[in-house]
Amino acid sequence: MQPHIALLGDSVFDNRAYTNGAPDVTTHLRALLPDQWKVSLVAVDGSTAADLETQLPEVPTDATNIVISIGGMMQF
Repeated sequence: MQPHIALLGDSVFDNRAYTNGAPDVTTHLRALLPDQWKVSLVAVDGSTAADLETQLPEVPTDATNIVISIGGMMQF
């Protein structure tokens, strides 16, 4: 199975809008990993912990690793 990282969370990963044309996190990660690794961006800028519930179904079925970085408060 091909290694595949899915990035979930907020703008820590979905940061293209803030890089002013410089590489974003996903681009950096792809450059650092061996060629056989895949990287999928599932994170959405502005998300909070409560939004993880909507991101989880978007994780590719072949993902072998999930990395989460998210702020915000979950409301009960």
